[in-house]
Amino acid sequence: MSLAKIIRSPLLPLGMVGVVCALTMVLGDALSGHDHRAIDLTARLLPPLSPDHLLGTDELGRDQLARLLTGLRWSVGAAFCATVIAFCIGSTFGILAAHKGGILGSALRLLTTFTQSFPSFVMAVTVIAILGDSGFVALTLTLGLVTWPVFSRVVYAEARSLFQREYVQAAEMTGMSKMRLYLHHVLPALIPTLSVLVVFHFAEMIVAEGALSFLGIGAPLGAATWGAMLSEGRGYMLEAPWLTLAPAFAMVIIIVSAHRLGQYLRNITR
Repeated sequence: MSLAKIIRSPLLPLGMVGVVCALTMVLGDALSGHDHRAIDLTARLLPPLSPDHLLGTDELGRDQLARLLTGLRWSVGAAFCATVIAFCIGSTFGILAAHKGGILGSALRLLTTFTQSFPSFVMAVTVIAILGDSGFVALTLTLGLVTWPVFSRVVYAEARSLFQREYVQAAEMTGMSKMRLYLHHVLPALIPTLSVLVVFHFAEMIVAEGALSFLGIGAPLGAATWGAMLSEGRGYMLEAPWLTLAPAFAMVIIIVSAHRLGQYLRNITR
């Protein structure tokens, strides 16, 4: 591909966002030059572009840029892990139910219908409250476990038609193991659909993680997450609006980028 085509490609800005996010997650506080947990009450509520504080400071004098970059690591990491969990569980159940059919297929449809009859956000809040635990592992497991039916329904519908195709039936009649059949013939055919679904689901998990952290039930107390930063900054909306604008703008960039990527993948896989 020529340089001109790369520059005109709609994936270039999305790729740049991805590279920036990856570098930020790796480097963390090193990019800001501050510890996101360091408190300096003599430098509280400094506005953006202040000396040594590009995005200003919060009510405790903590560097806003350092906290924003740390929040990126938490929010994107939690959304990614939750999406992977939901994808693995939902895809596995969907393929097995489509292949076996019968009682397993009926049970899957009943389970997904029951699960999706409740809002996933309400279920996540309930599960975390029952567990009485807040942390990265608990949050990602909860989000993954309450949203996997999104993948299972799509995979079940797509895989049912795949198992009716001649090349899949021929491979099965040759004695190919079920695992190899799924990995070599079924799953690759589902990649175009699943890639779009994964990207959109990732964007939804960003919103879900931010909402849970905003309510104080997702991340541990004091963790620098975007949702927690929004919650802490809402009391200073008039005095220091940058406390909420920075994490809100960061969430918008990630969500819009994910949706643009999903729309692009949907258009090219039609």
